[in-house]
Amino acid sequence: MDDYFGDSLFYWAFCSHRTMAVPLVIYTVVACFLLQFQLDSASRIDKPNVLFIVIDDLRPSLDCYGGPIISPNIDQLAAQSAIFTNAMVQQSLCAPSRTSFLTGRRPDTTRVYNFDSYWRVSGGNYTTLPQHFKENGYFTASFGKVFHPGVPSGGDDDYRYSWSIPAYHPSTEQYIKAKVCPNLDGTLHNNIMCPVDVEEMPEHTLPDLQAFERAAEILRNLSLSARGRSGSDESIDAGFRESMKPPFFLGVGYRKPHVPWKYPKAYQALYPLESVEIASNPNIPEKMPSVAWDDFHSLRLRDDLKALNLSFPFGTIPLDFHGPMRQNYYASATYTDYQVGRLLQVLEASGFASNTIILFVGDHGWQLGEHGEWCKFSNFELATRVPLMVHVPGVTDTNWLSAQKFTLKDPLKAPNRVLIDHKTGKLSWKKLRYDKVTWKKSNGLPVGLPYRTPESEGNDVLEPKGNQHGVSVDALVELVDIFPSLSELAGLTVPPICPPNSFDVDFCAEGVSFAPLILDDYIADRWRTNDSRGLRKIKRWKNATFSQYPRPSVHPGKLTDVPHLANITIMGYSMRTIEYHYTEWIGFSNTTFEGDWNDVKARELYVNELDPEQNNNVADVEKYKDIVKMLSGRLQRGWRDCLPVISGV
Repeated sequence: MDDYFGDSLFYWAFCSHRTMAVPLVIYTVVACFLLQFQLDSASRIDKPNVLFIVIDDLRPSLDCYGGPIISPNIDQLAAQSAIFTNAMVQQSLCAPSRTSFLTGRRPDTTRVYNFDSYWRVSGGNYTTLPQHFKENGYFTASFGKVFHPGVPSGGDDDYRYSWSIPAYHPSTEQYIKAKVCPNLDGTLHNNIMCPVDVEEMPEHTLPDLQAFERAAEILRNLSLSARGRSGSDESIDAGFRESMKPPFFLGVGYRKPHVPWKYPKAYQALYPLESVEIASNPNIPEKMPSVAWDDFHSLRLRDDLKALNLSFPFGTIPLDFHGPMRQNYYASATYTDYQVGRLLQVLEASGFASNTIILFVGDHGWQLGEHGEWCKFSNFELATRVPLMVHVPGVTDTNWLSAQKFTLKDPLKAPNRVLIDHKTGKLSWKKLRYDKVTWKKSNGLPVGLPYRTPESEGNDVLEPKGNQHGVSVDALVELVDIFPSLSELAGLTVPPICPPNSFDVDFCAEGVSFAPLILDDYIADRWRTNDSRGLRKIKRWKNATFSQYPRPSVHPGKLTDVPHLANITIMGYSMRTIEYHYTEWIGFSNTTFEGDWNDVKARELYVNELDPEQNNNVADVEKYKDIVKMLSGRLQRGWRDCLPVISGV
């Protein structure tokens, strides 16, 4: 009982610190005291659920990251989450990246660099993130593209180990490369840019619509189960329905904005071509080594690009094509935003919003004409940096028990407005982004403005609606950190740091938990089963991130973007620090999986503050000679040399 009252006072202090309305102090004290009683009587017993949302090919160009993608639903989540501004992948390709963050191991340990290998065969029998939750009593399920399907996940999305029921893949995925994209003349093609009438598509739907519908149905069944009622979905085997109950770990993977950019054509109108800006650096950098060049060969095979007759491998897409390409990428991303909003709405309607940790992440970035490049397939920061946000109820928000936490926002219904350029007298179109999240400082924390109403049009300063807080985290993190982080947030055993040569170690991670960056120590403990506060002090956080990309040769060819293992002879190892982005392309053995640091093919050095677009490679500039030597040594020592230093754990 003493512990209960001590905890209650601590929680009262936490609540009152965040209460801005002084006349409501008494109400707040009582409410917080009752809330603490609820936490002690329920939340310390019940494990938090986890909703894991992964988006394919999404670069951090959402509104909450500065735009220009219209993303009201994700912005609303961001306003109630820890939003990471410097999150990096371990390899900018779907299968290696997903394998990496779902196992907590880096590509040289999973030995997955393309689509030809399954880590349990090529690397070791590593425990996965969903497997860890499953083994701790969670119902786990996968919808859409979470693991990369096919060989990289054993042919069944690692079902035998990771999921409680077979992974769900939409039936319309089979039409990804089908000729269903209409040209102006009405003929159908296999295009990159593919705005469509959904009713005219095979099965009258799209993969991400199907993935949402299936995930929503499972959430509704879980809600019924939580209330002691049987699920209604007869398509699920009765044996599986028995296991379908909270706590749950649901992985939902949306395919857009992965190519082809096939999406409901109404979203295209959100981005009139005259409003779409192309990259400020659309030319191949003069000092970029040829081994760093991504020739986007897989895109060149699409009908709309094939018609351009680009010279290979250095032929770039004409500038007048950049606007339409960006328009379609943005539109497909906004379409995905709406699917995320629908999912969050169902989560809340099912009664789980106040007890579910939500992690939202892109599997890698995407280049939209910068450096003359398209796709990912590189070590440039546009390919390796991703959006990452983590929502922890009661920690990253303050209205976590409110009646409506995630209000569905339809980007297509946002009002338009016409602006007058007073210098020219011309009219210009502009979308009123009434949902855009901007950030202000309040008590040292960023405050999200979750949405702008039509009535607020014309106001220069908008006040927050509700009492929502987001936390912007600028510290360097890697997606390999996700496994230990979610484990800690949910109160499960955190995988220890892997020893060197950990191929025979099933349970460990090559990342670290970033939970200390976002958690209030007391709130963190509400998920723990013991009374330990686990107070920690961060003396130094991780001071570098590490990515890599394989190449078959120094000069680009048709296998450059995704080389088969037998053709990999070079590995580009890249390190991002606060000040620099440094890469060495070195000889690599595809049989021993080791690089030869004495066989350097090329170097790249970009000074972040002076050259944030990474246009000027200064690795051979005399004044940076000592910097290159220092960074080369750190890169060779690797990620273990850059781990955080934390006391008190």
